[in-house]
Order: sequence, then C-alpha cells, then structure tokens
Amino acid sequence: MKKLATAIAITAALAAAATYQYLHASTDPHQSALQSKLHVVERTLSETQHDLLGYTTFTQYLEVTKKAISGRTKFLAARIDRNYVHVEHINRSALGIKSDATIILNYAVEYSVGYDLSPESFSVSGDATGITVTLKKPELVASPAIGAISHEIPGKGLLIDEKEQVIALQQQLTIAAEKQGNAISMEEAVIALCERKLGEFLRDFLAKQPNVRAVPMITFAYR
Repeated sequence: MKKLATAIAITAALAAAATYQYLHASTDPHQSALQSKLHVVERTLSETQHDLLGYTTFTQYLEVTKKAISGRTKFLAARIDRNYVHVEHINRSALGIKSDATIILNYAVEYSVGYDLSPESFSVSGDATGITVTLKKPELVASPAIGAISHEIPGKGLLIDEKEQVIALQQQLTIAAEKQGNAISMEEAVIALCERKLGEFLRDFLAKQPNVRAVPMITFAYR
C-alpha cells in the first residue's frame, strides 16, 4: 500500500502546516492573507483525509461481502476438465476353451471444485494491510459430469459379449471419477485456481461499494 503510506505522510504534513498557520495568524500583520492560505490548507487537508479514508472504507463492507458470497458455492466453483483412457483386459473360459478380449475406453470428465461457502464455514476479516479469508480447503461441490465416451476393442474374444462389458465399464466410471476428483481437489494448481476465482469475486464486489478507492491484497488461510 505505497500510495496509502504517501497519503498518510501528506496528511501529517498538511496538519502541521495548518496548525502553524493558525498559531501565527493573530500576530502576523498580513493576517488576511494568512487566513486565506489557512482555508486553502484546510480544504486540501480535508480532501486528503477523504482520499485516505477511501483506502480503508472497504473494511465497512466485509460483513456484507460475506453475505454476498454465502451459499454461492457452485457459482464460484472452478471447472476442471480431464480426459482419461481406461484399458480393460477380460478373460473367459468355458468347456476347456479360453477366450480373452481388450477394451479401451476413452472418456472425459468435468469436475466442479470449490469452497464450502455456507455462513458457518468461513470468515472474512481485514484491515488496511489486507484481507484474509479463512475457510476449509477446496472440495468437489457437485458430482463429476462424464461425457464424450468412446471405446475400441482391438482384441475380441469368442466367449465375451463386448457390448455388455462396455456398458458395465461405463457404469463404473462415476465411482472412479469421484476418487479422481477428490485427488484433483488437493492439487496445488487447482487450489490456486479456486483462490483466484473467489478472490476475483471479492475484489470486484468490494470495488463497487460506495467510497472504496482501493482493495488490498487478499490472502487465504486454511483450517
């Protein structure tokens, strides 16, 4: 907050100047001119103080900000798309005859990863040095959406119903995607994406509030 420190220094200097002008106005022969200068200094001081307040006004809206994001978990979730290839080898035997087949399943999964934003699950605090959001680490906030499924069967078995096997594999994808999603939500890159998405919303919301001139750095603390 370099600009904030500069504004503080200017405020202090102007306050000292205003005091000096006031103390000497009654004894200086050019009282009228000094009084005029004093008014200019006071006006400048008032404007500087108003400008300075604009850098801390955001603290008045932290509670409102929390209410604005509470319950918007899915809206503020990060979307993660992943493509997978599953290879399944199947062996069958009957009446002394052995048969095997290979099925290659290609599929895509869309994950929604975000924060638990119920009111009791997080807090927002801050001062002139910055804003801290304290909450739990990201998690899956919706069931993984599976799409774009295709398959190949490079090796076919006489005793194996490939179509039936493909359907059975597809039914297992949701369970596999859930496990993969839990691991994805803990990736550093995904956590950073979730922080950026929520941070952008917070910054934009606060910047639109009355008399807020600047929003400081936003950091995330996990519990």
